[in-house]
Amino acid sequence: MRTLLGVFVVAVCLAPVATAASVAPGATTQAGASTTDATTADVTITVNVVDADGNPVSGANVTVAYDDTTRTSETFANGKAFFDVPDGADVSVDVSADELALNRAKTLSNVDAETTVNVTMYPAATAVLTVQTPNEQPVEDARVRMRKDGDVLTSVSGRTAANGTFAAAGVEEGNYTVTVTAAGYYSTTESFVVSNRAGKTVTVEPGSVTVNFATVDGHFADERPLNANVELYDGDEFVSNISTGESGQRRVSLDVNTNYRAVVKKSGYQRESRVVSTGESDSSVTFAINRTPTLSIEAANAQVVTGQTVRVSVADEYDEPVNDASVRVGGETVAATDENGEAVVTIESAGSVEVVATKGDLEATTTVRGVTPSTDTTTATTTVTTTTVTTTTAAPTTTTEAVTTTSEDGSDGLPTPGFGSVAALVAVALSLLALARRREP
Repeated sequence: MRTLLGVFVVAVCLAPVATAASVAPGATTQAGASTTDATTADVTITVNVVDADGNPVSGANVTVAYDDTTRTSETFANGKAFFDVPDGADVSVDVSADELALNRAKTLSNVDAETTVNVTMYPAATAVLTVQTPNEQPVEDARVRMRKDGDVLTSVSGRTAANGTFAAAGVEEGNYTVTVTAAGYYSTTESFVVSNRAGKTVTVEPGSVTVNFATVDGHFADERPLNANVELYDGDEFVSNISTGESGQRRVSLDVNTNYRAVVKKSGYQRESRVVSTGESDSSVTFAINRTPTLSIEAANAQVVTGQTVRVSVADEYDEPVNDASVRVGGETVAATDENGEAVVTIESAGSVEVVATKGDLEATTTVRGVTPSTDTTTATTTVTTTTVTTTTAAPTTTTEAVTTTSEDGSDGLPTPGFGSVAALVAVALSLLALARRREP
């Protein structure tokens, strides 16, 4: 009995263990998933900041930026700061500290594991650069680019003021390469040691180059030359106006390292404006301009009998046929041009009729005169012909009149040409009378 009781007690005690063992796998999987998610969600970045001698910099402000997030922390006594960032993030790391400078932030791409970023800071200094001409005149708006260890540094790049100076404060001490470029002057590169408040004067030399301007008709593949005008501006200041002539080309001497605005003009062509940048060697630039878009329309006949058709032709600014142009007659769209730019329209009314072609926002108009068919008849006319008969004697001259009637069919209305019957008898009587007078003694 005691044996059975002992077995029962053992069974009861082991039951919770068995139950716990049965649910443990599920609980372990869930915890494991949580641990895995936490591991893959973030990675740690260690920022190690030291000075130029390799000593750790404590209390430096470290800023990391990724996506739309910015986080800031200070370095510990060992010069380190720690940040958790999303796996795969692109991260920017910038550091600032009293009396120390960092010219450029560090960047990390696709951070997918624990990473250490080493940052070296240098004593802060101010660089002052003066740019002048050979006769010691200040050069305004000269572009200054300073490099340290081959890097172009945004914080130490800019343009000179009216007095020809450029100053960059809070930059790293060290050896720099300085390149100065100014409009109308050759680029100059010199070495520059920046320490505390360092100054440097750079002298630039003026120069010019030859630029060949070419103007062509951009519509044609063979680039046919055009005689066009080219206006040159330096900023808002007018420089010169040149003509490319019949050859379509013109060589011009311009300042080196200068941005000019060139405006090309020709009557009947679209204006083009472009920036032409000169370097320090001769160059050429080609402007391909096109005619101003237009439409023209022409009718095959100036006048058409009403109810009849007339063919019209539509062409563009290059006198090439325009396909699918709408054609209106009397304000109503009646046809569209074919691939040859032609359409046939009917003239319904008499008088001047406008025929209008449109394509996009272009329009052209011609006028055709509608003519009503004629219904007039021929009117009979009478022609009076005077005939003079002269005798061979001294007898008085007798004048007779013959009357000819013209009918509608163009005939004279008599069976035979000549005198009428009455006129003939009068003529015979006059002849006999003249003969009798001759015979009298």
